[in-house]
Amino acid sequence: MEEEEEEEYEAIKASPGRSEELPRDSLTDLEKRIAKTLADVNIRFMEIDGAYLKFSPSQKVTERRESLGLFLPREDSVVLWDQLDAGVYAHRELMGITIPSDGYLEIAVQSNGLYVARLSSAIGRIKPEGVPDCRHFDGESEMPCSRISRHGEREPKLHIPGGALRPCLEVSTISPAALLWATRPRMRANQAFNPPMSLKMHFRDAVQQEEMEERAREIVSSLFYELDVRNGVRLRTYRWPSSARSVGSRYNEEFDNFARYPETKVNAEMSTLFGFAGSVSENPPLSFLSYYQVLEFYFPAAVKRTALRQLGKELSDPRFSRTSREDLLKILKIGERSLNATESSQLRTLLEECVRTERIESFFAQNWGEHFTKTGPIQGVGFINVKNTQSSLANQVADRIYKIRNRIVHAKDDPKFEDVPALLPQSAEADALGPDIALARLLASEVILDSQSN
Repeated sequence: MEEEEEEEYEAIKASPGRSEELPRDSLTDLEKRIAKTLADVNIRFMEIDGAYLKFSPSQKVTERRESLGLFLPREDSVVLWDQLDAGVYAHRELMGITIPSDGYLEIAVQSNGLYVARLSSAIGRIKPEGVPDCRHFDGESEMPCSRISRHGEREPKLHIPGGALRPCLEVSTISPAALLWATRPRMRANQAFNPPMSLKMHFRDAVQQEEMEERAREIVSSLFYELDVRNGVRLRTYRWPSSARSVGSRYNEEFDNFARYPETKVNAEMSTLFGFAGSVSENPPLSFLSYYQVLEFYFPAAVKRTALRQLGKELSDPRFSRTSREDLLKILKIGERSLNATESSQLRTLLEECVRTERIESFFAQNWGEHFTKTGPIQGVGFINVKNTQSSLANQVADRIYKIRNRIVHAKDDPKFEDVPALLPQSAEADALGPDIALARLLASEVILDSQSN
């Protein structure tokens, strides 16, 4: 910094300054430097909004320049500049930041559940085990937190001291840099009422970004598990939004512009599952499984209908003889097949019986790129070849749907599953499930439609 800038910086740092002490209609020199530095990483200063600086969201969070923006308290300027000056980098996988030169890592967190108390309230009732003995309690080395608060109150935090070999951990109000890098746009009033929280890790020394993220991975998993089991606090992180997640929206379903009195008769549980599948977009594997459960519900009816049709043909055959052992065995085998059919064969039967071929063909006529090919992003689940003359399109689809289902539900610690591991939430493959979810949705709606004629 130049000498005059350094004097201004130290003056503000010595007295962080309440908003009424700052110029209302213009940026301070420090704020101008912050705006210029952030512009280099495509976080654009938009305007002064009272005691806040409004910035556009990071392009890693959204490519849309949303009018809501991100609101940074002007009192955070000094803390933010300290972070920027040390070198801020986006976490490579999760929504968060790293500052390798300071051995600092931070990831945005949120309560994992639909009906939960404010995260800060849940955190406020938990205390670290033992007597805190940590450099972050001396008042000078506290982990960075934004001054966002509700009614001017300081938000609770949970600080767990580490030691010489382990990083200190803290769940608290998000830092200024992470606020701008790794949170979604929101209204300023909502932000103040429910300030974003983050998990922070501070290692003793500088750590390379890749090494720090790798070391943090296991710590995060263990911490979240123990907070859930020991303290009843459920946390989750977020992966950066993936372009793969939006691919499923390419399917051009035709929707009507009018509503009618309902004519479709659908089981209440199936209606709930179908609706739930569309409401859990943040968890693609769960969305896929919900549509699969709709299909699963209709397995018995499809298998029974097929068996009855086969029995009818055999019994109606003029050559059928009730005294023929061979003819009676045919009848017996039809019954055994229907009773002992595997789940994969039941799914095949369901799709062959209940899904219109032209609907599946129309689906794959859409442009899905390489998704359903051998080089697609979901491994070990087969591929679709619409020109295959050896296996029907319905059977290919059934086999793929069933294999995806197995990868989601079979998280087995077994060497034979090494080549096809579990398909976990918050993974690159989960983000890429969109087209398969769209396919499962189509199949589920077709099966429900078919059930109307029974």
